[in-house]
Amino acid sequence: MKKSLFVSSLLLVALIASSCSNGNNYDNVYNKIISPTGAPTIVFYDESLSKNLTTNSVPSNVGAQLQDDNYGIVVFDFYNGLNSIKNNNADYKLARIITGGNLYLVGIGKNTEPTGDDYIVSFGENLLPDLVYRHIYSQEVVDATHYVSGVSDIGPILLTGLHNGNTVDYVVIAQPVLYSIVSQMDADIASSLNIVSLRDKWAEVTDLSPVIPQAGLFIHTKMYDAHKAYFDGFLDNLDDYVLTCIESPEDMKNGLDSYGDAEAQKNLFGFTSTVAYNVQANGQNGFALVDAELHDNLDIESFLLELGINYDYSDYMMF
Repeated sequence: MKKSLFVSSLLLVALIASSCSNGNNYDNVYNKIISPTGAPTIVFYDESLSKNLTTNSVPSNVGAQLQDDNYGIVVFDFYNGLNSIKNNNADYKLARIITGGNLYLVGIGKNTEPTGDDYIVSFGENLLPDLVYRHIYSQEVVDATHYVSGVSDIGPILLTGLHNGNTVDYVVIAQPVLYSIVSQMDADIASSLNIVSLRDKWAEVTDLSPVIPQAGLFIHTKMYDAHKAYFDGFLDNLDDYVLTCIESPEDMKNGLDSYGDAEAQKNLFGFTSTVAYNVQANGQNGFALVDAELHDNLDIESFLLELGINYDYSDYMMF
């Protein structure tokens, strides 16, 4: 009898372990979201979403989650995210492009095109923004470029004009960090900056749409299968959140304000509600958010081909 009880206990333990490995533990994390701080987090302005949101200022820390089962949703550089899934046979698929290019080259006391003699600082080496930058500018310019980890690290460099004791001529930066830093500057210094949109440069160099697919939203496939109604509803609502950020930034601001004070907002999102509002106000859409209509017309294949990337990623995409 004791032996039978012992065997039954072992079977129970085995069943519990099996159920966990088959995904039942996903019930605790399927609605969890992780994203780099910065532009893509604006779509999570609603407190019902931000309470499940984790952010990190180091993009590679977020990208690593595509190889694990800790989050139902991971927001990351769409191209490197696709490669991570492909190379690691990971259980995620790209479900949405959130941002469409909020990148800028800023000349500090420079009004000409950058050259190999300039000191240039960019961020996220080999991530999608860097691939675009490398495609737009010459190899000589790229060779003159120094890198920091994330876009938040570029802010202090633009503000001081210094990097590792060197005087900086240009930085590659993104919104909303750009606005946040420029708003802290003396007006005369701010007006002397030469701010060039890389969306415009991309369209000029390639003759393609100025939209630069950037941040992607990835959904865990097994969690999706287990909670399909939740994720389908989430994606439908996401379209509404994006439109609110574009067309009614005051409502987006109110949502961010409900999260906490300016410091709490900055800690989670990487920016304050005031900065977000000013970047989005008056139809600017400075975050370059991609609404549903624009998303439906994205030509990701042509975009990647222009970068010299000839691979069919459709198996790793939900659209």
